[in-house]
Amino acid sequence: MLETQQRIQGKAWKFGDNIDTDIIAPAGTISFGLGDAAEDLDVKKNAFRAVRPDFHKLVGQGDILVAGRNFGLGSHREPANKVLVSLGFRAVIAESIARLFFRNSVAIGFYAFEVPGILAFVDEGEQLDIDMENAVLRNLSRGTEMPMQPYSPLIRNIVEQGGILEVLKSRLAAGQAAT
Repeated sequence: MLETQQRIQGKAWKFGDNIDTDIIAPAGTISFGLGDAAEDLDVKKNAFRAVRPDFHKLVGQGDILVAGRNFGLGSHREPANKVLVSLGFRAVIAESIARLFFRNSVAIGFYAFEVPGILAFVDEGEQLDIDMENAVLRNLSRGTEMPMQPYSPLIRNIVEQGGILEVLKSRLAAGQAAT
């Protein structure tokens, strides 16, 4: 796995359309409170259990989740985003991503990209390279590439700093008003 502020490389795990937040982080595993280490572990162990039992044992640090249309639809739950980080994923690339899921991803400093045609571009297990500087997605296993829509400078800054709380902390430390 290679990761810099401009690039992420990792193994692809492929899912289809309409993967909702209940599949990602089942409701019965979440207290809707602040959570603790035991709850976080329970959410991680049960992530994706409806479509891939024991998935948490397979995914590795730095992997990339690839999905179809409407990824992250459903309840507005941050644990669904956070469990992807806990599992080791560094990014999600989907045909389309639910708006609230995307916002939560930015808020916690997690990369989420919409790339139409991604399901035909990659098979599970292939190695991907997300080149954010050049807005290009490369399938290293196939030797192919496709363009990506780059983040706006504001979104990229928030994600690269680790999320909205980190941005606010740095502004406060610098004596700037949060605008």
